[in-house]
Amino acid sequence: MAKWALYTRYSNENRSYVMSTEQQSKAEARAYFMGVKQLTAEQFDNLYQVDYMNESKSNPNKGLLLG
Repeated sequence: MAKWALYTRYSNENRSYVMSTEQQSKAEARAYFMGVKQLTAEQFDNLYQVDYMNESKSNPNKGLLLG
């Protein structure tokens, strides 16, 4: 399974990480996040984007908050 992250989508700011999930595909991750946020596809696409999340191989227990 791949790890997918949900990011905010703002044109005037850097995108911010919201949450992540492990799903088979980007489409499954997008559907999962849409369900969690309870948004239509159009609403979701205006606010968020889903991308593959690269994890550090050096320390897999280290999260985004710890660097």
